[in-house]
Amino acid sequence: MESSSILKYNIEQEFIINFGAADVLLFAPGRANIIGEHTDYNEGFVLPFAIGQGIYFYASKAQNSTVKIIAADIQETSTFDLKEDHLPKYGWEKFVFQVIEALGKEKISGFNLVFGGDLPIGGGISSSSALTCGLVSLMNDLYDLGLTKDDIVRKSIEAERGYGVRGGIMDQFTIVNAIKDYAILLDCRDNSYLQIPLHLSNHSFYLFNTNVKHNLLHTDYNNRRAECEKAVEKIAKSYRPISSLRDLDISDIAQIKNVLDEKLFRRASFVIKENQRVMDAKQALLDDDLITLGKLLSASHEGLSQDYEVSCHELDWLVTMASENENILGARMMGGGFGGCTINLVKGPLDQNWIDEISQMYTLNFGMDMFLLPIISSDGIRQYQS
Repeated sequence: MESSSILKYNIEQEFIINFGAADVLLFAPGRANIIGEHTDYNEGFVLPFAIGQGIYFYASKAQNSTVKIIAADIQETSTFDLKEDHLPKYGWEKFVFQVIEALGKEKISGFNLVFGGDLPIGGGISSSSALTCGLVSLMNDLYDLGLTKDDIVRKSIEAERGYGVRGGIMDQFTIVNAIKDYAILLDCRDNSYLQIPLHLSNHSFYLFNTNVKHNLLHTDYNNRRAECEKAVEKIAKSYRPISSLRDLDISDIAQIKNVLDEKLFRRASFVIKENQRVMDAKQALLDDDLITLGKLLSASHEGLSQDYEVSCHELDWLVTMASENENILGARMMGGGFGGCTINLVKGPLDQNWIDEISQMYTLNFGMDMFLLPIISSDGIRQYQS
């Protein structure tokens, strides 16, 4: 039995033992982003796809207003009454509460829930968005709320922002709308998108997980967004009217250098270049030009590390090691930054001896283990039959 099937079976059995038959069974995948980092909240372009790893949800309605939840991965439980003023302050429990708040407490009655999956928390592959989108979809199905896909995306974003992270739309949109064997070219200004086929031939994507946990509430993630907003304000005042960095292209970089201080210029110029890299990556995929795609990934990491300053020593080290392997066409940090994973475009299988060697070197250098995760494109949120 495949590991995903075993995982699904184990979650299902945990639910049956504790609550009996489930009313709704669904799966919410994680997300990998080929390129286009920190561009989504700047109304720019991104190129993500859903992955095979994700979170399974099993739920049933309760006969009263009590909510009983089991987080199977960590064997934690939560019980609360929707008629009481219960506000969890942190962790997965607060995500559940924020979803209920976003949907409206009056629309939700008590329920039983078991969830669990194989997404590493803090790995930059949208474990929190998979949890949130899965919960919104679950409530939609359980209570016949009539939400469209766009509604699910919107309510999921509302719930996550209630948690305190000022993220963009990429993660939620991908988790809801992805199609297997395609990446999504998403315009984060108007949410228009194209499904771009992934003709990878004998190539594949691997994630190298640093095991450095990032918590976006306690990093500079929100600061980067504020810096971009400040740059837009200064550019609009002293150069030309714009509403976001999306309104600029490569030809504007020389001009905005005259109106921004060094830090804001580096932030803004990265976003402008990254938007162009996304469009170039789209064309590379359409042309089956994976050599160019790999070079774009590496250029993206250099900008994220040097200009946007959201990398860390562990991420930079893994990208450097990847650049020395002739079978890795390109690599970059992926996600909000400050930890998590690198995404690597690999030709053929990775040599196990090389994997063992860099794993040992990583542990010696940083005092923790890293691990590799091969990923493939997957469909978005999907329901299972009981």
